Amino acid sequence: MRIRRGWAERGGVILVVCFFLGILAGTLTGNLGMHPGLLSAEGVGLEEMERLEKRKEFFQEFGNLVVQNQPWRLSAGNWEKFLYLCGHRLKEGGLLWLLGLTVCALPCFCALAGYAGFSMSWIITCYTAQLGLLGLPGFFASCLPQWLLYGPAWYLFLHLGLERPARLRMLPALLALTLMVLGAGAEAFMNPALLAFL
Repeated sequence: MRIRRGWAERGGVILVVCFFLGILAGTLTGNLGMHPGLLSAEGVGLEEMERLEKRKEFFQEFGNLVVQNQPWRLSAGNWEKFLYLCGHRLKEGGLLWLLGLTVCALPCFCALAGYAGFSMSWIITCYTAQLGLLGLPGFFASCLPQWLLYGPAWYLFLHLGLERPARLRMLPALLALTLMVLGAGAEAFMNPALLAFL
């Protein structure tokens, strides 16, 4: 029991480190992309200036795409939207559950934690670059209330996956999948109302 608990605790620490490394990488990438250099125009060749301008335009357009909410995201909730989100989230949850039953669970979870940190910090950077001080509240508004349900579901999947030896535990997995479905409902029906209110 102690060995298993120690393995899960070490795995949890490694996942947190990977998540924060992803945040660092995403923040650096986003900021370097939004501000393509501290070089002055003096001493820089024409080709270099054109390359920097193209890179700046690309990152600005990408930032606009991130911040600009798609019409379906702002539209009132309907069953089609709920079923789409529910299918997407259940696939994510099923993949996490299956990965947790394999011997390569920890490396896969580390890669996913790094990706989650990278994408989250990248999106926050884009929101902040486009909206200024309102970027952070705008990001949190786009995540609530569904991530209050997705977060515990992800935690359950990760906790099950870090247990060694891996066992097929149906009750926690079903609870996590239920939280995913409830989160999809919140994302489909409640989040558009919150975004419209703000």
